[in-house]
Amino acid sequence: MSAIAVQHFLRRAKDFEYSMKLCNESSLTAEVEFPATGVSRSNESLQSAALLGIHAAISYADALRTALGDTELSAEDHQKAVGRLRQVLVDKKVEDLKGVQRFNALVCEKSAIAYGKGRTSDNKLKMIVENSQRFSAWINRTGKQLKAEGWENAATDE
Repeated sequence: MSAIAVQHFLRRAKDFEYSMKLCNESSLTAEVEFPATGVSRSNESLQSAALLGIHAAISYADALRTALGDTELSAEDHQKAVGRLRQVLVDKKVEDLKGVQRFNALVCEKSAIAYGKGRTSDNKLKMIVENSQRFSAWINRTGKQLKAEGWENAATDE
C-alpha cells in the first residue's frame, strides 16, 4: 500500500483529534446557556468533541487498514470497518485487540451523536472523548509495533 495514502488518513485523524481536544478544552471553560434551549455551551462543545473523536478513530482505523494492505475502505458502513480492522490485525497475529473493542464502541455511538434528536449526557460525551484518546494511543502504538507502512513518522500523544 502507498505510504502517501496512509499519511493522508493519519493527517486527517490528527486534524480531527486536534479539533476534538480544542472543543473538549473549551467545554471546560464555557458555561453560557443558549437562550432558546437552555442547553449549556459546554454540552455543545462536548458534542462536537465527541463526534470529532469518533471521526478521528475512523480515520486512524482507515490508516492502519490501508497500511496493512486492506483496500476495501467504505464510507457507508463503519461497522464493517470494525470487522475488517479486527481481521487485518488477526492476520498479523496481533494479540492486543482491546483497541478494536474500543473502536467498535465509538462507531456504535456515531449515529446517535451525529444525528440523534435527544441530548447526550455530558458524562457519556466525556467517555467518548476519553475512548477516542485511548484508541488513538493504542492504534499508534500498534501501527509502530507492526512497522506498518507510512506509520514510522506518526507522532503519538501518549
